[in-house]
Amino acid sequence: MLLAHIQESLVEELRRRVRNGESTERALAKLTGISQPHMHNVLKGQRLLSGELADAILQRLQLSILDLIDRKELVAFLNRNSNLEARAVAVPILEGLLGPGYPLPRQVPSPEIYTVPHEHAVTATQPVVARLAADPAMAEVFSEGDLILLDQSETLRTYLQPHGYYVVNTPSGAFVRALRREGNELLLLTGATRDQASPSTDRVPLESVDLLRLVLARVIWLNRTRRWDDLPASG
Repeated sequence: MLLAHIQESLVEELRRRVRNGESTERALAKLTGISQPHMHNVLKGQRLLSGELADAILQRLQLSILDLIDRKELVAFLNRNSNLEARAVAVPILEGLLGPGYPLPRQVPSPEIYTVPHEHAVTATQPVVARLAADPAMAEVFSEGDLILLDQSETLRTYLQPHGYYVVNTPSGAFVRALRREGNELLLLTGATRDQASPSTDRVPLESVDLLRLVLARVIWLNRTRRWDDLPASG
């Protein structure tokens, strides 16, 4: 359970109260001390819910984080065996390479699978593994043939984390980039510009873009392929 999941669960609780007639957008805005247009945009998913605002809403609605966690998910977590973290999970591999100049890999029936550490896959939504093509802009992060585990959660693709890597689907192809919102634009950052955008940084205007069609998955694990030149020389 990530912070983004908690935030989305809180927004869904607010939506439920409005749908059931327990409250109104106006009443929620007044209770939480924000404007009604801001509350409207939060409920529509057009504005992000900041951590500070989420804390204020929890306090004023007399809710705790435990109230927002699905009961079955909580019980499953508490009952998990202590050695589960050492287990591996079989995840399907997408057909094709992911990177510039290649068609978007597809998930098709295939006997090819890859085992990944349990702790990385257990909370992922529709986890899949992709094999990466060469991408000069990301050479500092990965190389051709490396494997990545992808989480297709809509929550993770909406509440973007500043230090995360994502699969973005652009007119020039699908590839991995770090993402950052800046005003009404989404910055596609490479390995060299992850911490500092440059004049050459690709920018996507968000006004007319469906974010979930642009951001396809979040990278949650990378397995570097062992190469000949990675091996230590024998003495």
